[in-house]
Amino acid sequence: MRIRPFRPDDAPALAALSAAGARTETDFVLNPLWESPEELFAEFDHLDIEPEEHVLVAEGDIGEPVGMVGFLRRPRDPLAGLLTPIVERRERGRGLGGELLRAALARGAEHLGLKLVSAAIGSRNHAGYSLLAGSGFRPLRQHFLMRCDARPKPARPPLAGLEFGPARPEDAGDILEIYAACGFEARSPERMQRLLAGHRHRHAVARQHGRVVAFAELETHWPQRPWVAFVGVAAALRDRGVGSALVAWALEREFGAGARTALLLLSPANRTALRAYEKVGFRRHRTVDVLEKEL
Repeated sequence: MRIRPFRPDDAPALAALSAAGARTETDFVLNPLWESPEELFAEFDHLDIEPEEHVLVAEGDIGEPVGMVGFLRRPRDPLAGLLTPIVERRERGRGLGGELLRAALARGAEHLGLKLVSAAIGSRNHAGYSLLAGSGFRPLRQHFLMRCDARPKPARPPLAGLEFGPARPEDAGDILEIYAACGFEARSPERMQRLLAGHRHRHAVARQHGRVVAFAELETHWPQRPWVAFVGVAAALRDRGVGSALVAWALEREFGAGARTALLLLSPANRTALRAYEKVGFRRHRTVDVLEKEL
């Protein structure tokens, strides 16, 4: 079966493949998680990379897409997330998933310069797990994929003197200070400014006496399904409900603007955060195994 690079007219078929697989626990993969062609293109636009370079497609007998695989990464980054192989149900059992994965790993090492690839797959997707493990991926950890499907109730600041509002460009330094103190992945001041100025992210902040003491960063490249990406609270105000109230405030605005679902990933070990997000309205949707492989 022919395996070739992605073409723009493949997008509807690949989005349909992704959406169909996400409906059942036994087929679930975290990436891709597209529900429409618009979401496919928005994800690559958000990362500033081209799907034609990062996605491979398997063609059926009449040239129609029957399988896909690929990578998500920032430009020229040697670390990437795997778009785990997805194959049309009628084509399964013929080794196509393995062919796609081998083609992708070869392309990643030889053409894209990748050094490390991670994959996230539903814990009940035993066939997918076996495929990855058989190709040298090793297990790392688990995450909960959480969903909020109802508009949160408007949240008031839980402490006197706090005010919630949208972030402003001049808040970049304060947000970055809290972000760094929380131990998130490294981020430069320039990148923080770009995120605040761009249209693929939304930032809400809590202010106390005019200074930013908490932030919530949402990824909004899928407007109907925003992701809660990062939430940070100044050390002196942690464990007092500030973060969850700020997330509820931010998501209430997103749902009011047309969002129908919010998503986030969370470590099962973070019980405090789990309870906080459950108060906002999030529920565990899938348990995901994370694996990685060096190329």
